[in-house]
Amino acid sequence: MQSVSDEQIAFGRRLGLDLEGKSVSEALAMIHDVIDRDFLNLSDSGEATPKQIGFAAKFQRNLSHVSRRVADAVVGDLMTELNVAAIQRERLAPGVTVKNKYDIVERKLVISSIQTDGTVYFKGGNGARAWARSLICVES
Repeated sequence: MQSVSDEQIAFGRRLGLDLEGKSVSEALAMIHDVIDRDFLNLSDSGEATPKQIGFAAKFQRNLSHVSRRVADAVVGDLMTELNVAAIQRERLAPGVTVKNKYDIVERKLVISSIQTDGTVYFKGGNGARAWARSLICVES
């Protein structure tokens, strides 16, 4: 998760936003909300859903007063953090054999590549993929 730079924080201030400590995706969502409200005169950007609020609360994030767009960005950041933690914990890398903890057949799959958001692709899988947070290393 990339945090905003000092220049991005300064840009946010010009829009009346405090972007200090925000991720780039959360800050961008906040900027889009300002554009919708102040530039396009759209009044309803929607609220965070109860499911988003509940999920984020598990990570000490309060989404009860943010838009749906900002909540989507925060939840996406949290999911990416879970994926990164799983990549490190399970030592996931190309060539490592894994199984998906939700696969009742317990197929063994060999990792082909891992994207920065934690999407893991498998060799010979014709595009088969899974989130890193769903995988368990069985052989390195």
